Amino acid sequence: MSHAIMHEYLFIAETVGWFIAGSLLGFLHFVSLRWNVRCLLSGRPLFSLGLQLLRFAATGGALVLAAKLFGAMPLLAGTLGLTAARNGVLLSEYRP
Repeated sequence: MSHAIMHEYLFIAETVGWFIAGSLLGFLHFVSLRWNVRCLLSGRPLFSLGLQLLRFAATGGALVLAAKLFGAMPLLAGTLGLTAARNGVLLSEYRP
């Protein structure tokens, strides 16, 4: 196997890895959103606000860290994974 083909396989594997990492991040982010809404509706607005800030800081920090340390491709793959997880969590909550 030539060096160029091996490099392409590694690039694809790395991209899939960042997509999976973004999916896990998105799953945690949007499942914690469900918890956040329940806390807000139960009458704990300060806890809910703190959880909201923590959610945004963790998700934004992870994406910024991926972009700063590894570049644009991990950011794009991770964001795509985050979006896919969003759709999955929303579809699991949808009840016709």
